[in-house]
Amino acid sequence: MAKKQAGSIRVLIYSQDGFGLGHLRRNLNISLQIKKQCPSASILIIADSPVAPFFKLPPKCDFIKLPTIVKVDTGIWRPNRLPMHYQELLKIRADIIQNVMLSFRPHIFLVDHMPHGALGELARPLDVLKRTYPETRIILGLRDILGAQDVIHKMWQDEGAFEAAEQFYDAICIYGCQDVFNLTEEYDFPSQLVANSRYCGYVARENRAGKKRATGPPGNGVHGKNSNGATQNEKFILVTGGGGADASYFMDKFIEAARRLNGHYHYHALISTGPFLHEKQYQLLQKKARGTHIQIRRIGADSIPLIKKADLIVSMAGYNTISEIMRFRKNAVVIPRPGPSAEQTIRTNILTDRGIIHSMHPTELTAEKLADLIADRLENGNGMAEDRLPDLNGAVNAARHLLAHVKQNT
Repeated sequence: MAKKQAGSIRVLIYSQDGFGLGHLRRNLNISLQIKKQCPSASILIIADSPVAPFFKLPPKCDFIKLPTIVKVDTGIWRPNRLPMHYQELLKIRADIIQNVMLSFRPHIFLVDHMPHGALGELARPLDVLKRTYPETRIILGLRDILGAQDVIHKMWQDEGAFEAAEQFYDAICIYGCQDVFNLTEEYDFPSQLVANSRYCGYVARENRAGKKRATGPPGNGVHGKNSNGATQNEKFILVTGGGGADASYFMDKFIEAARRLNGHYHYHALISTGPFLHEKQYQLLQKKARGTHIQIRRIGADSIPLIKKADLIVSMAGYNTISEIMRFRKNAVVIPRPGPSAEQTIRTNILTDRGIIHSMHPTELTAEKLADLIADRLENGNGMAEDRLPDLNGAVNAARHLLAHVKQNT
């Protein structure tokens, strides 16, 4: 690697997120903080999310789009668009990743979520990178909860993830807090990995100070409507399911629950389906919502403005949505994804017990119960135990930790 000139740091990020938005949004939040702390840094993100090119990027930041593969179960993947065997596609992806590494010559390579990549696609590129540019700091980024303890430990052992993490990585950034979920202990990490791990706090969008707003969603006047259709006298309910690929199960129940609220509460709701909800399901939701105070829109890239305005959020328990609910101290009803991973259920149970969110397990989800819980939250506010909120400066801390590794290496 050529000697680094002042301010010429190059950061390469591997973000595998074939059928969702979570990993990509988290990496973009970290990228924004890297740019704040080192404005002249160049950041290149290797992503396979179909919506990656449509996200707003900071200056000197760009994407390289891989052919998409999607996870259909724990450890099971398939091509999303190309009609070819997944092993053929993995070779193409690994070749692209390796060529990008060697051409970009990163000072930092941040790998998101899987130390060996999807189905081991990073093993060869990491080996080549380590031998060709030994100065590159290779860092693993892990969200707070990966899944069920026994499932993840077995998968990491069987697929060689522990071995790859020990062989290639200089450090591990955990995007969570040890007192909330002790990741290295829960998944029985080897001692070397425990020693290399650092808990950074939860990665959420920066809470910028802005103009003081009146209570409730802003409008054009006392009785005017805002862009979401709510007036100043109405409660604004945001229903969001992240990317939306598997969100229709609770959005459908929300529409039924909302009908039960009619005549009892003045509200307007927006269902943000995300970009991946199947078109047929989208049309069914539109049809079912006719005659209600519910608006349905496909919103993918940035839901922060809506989250800030919401009086109540009804959502699944994805990492980013929950982090943003905590960041903006939002009143929330959380319904975790039923599967295939236990990740959302674990996160929901922990944060419910801490008094931070209110939740309902999907096996208990009925229109009547959901309506009752929504009514309770609209009447009683969020009731969030703010003294039990975890560190929410994960993006700032992770960026600082990444950049410190480059300084140590100069």
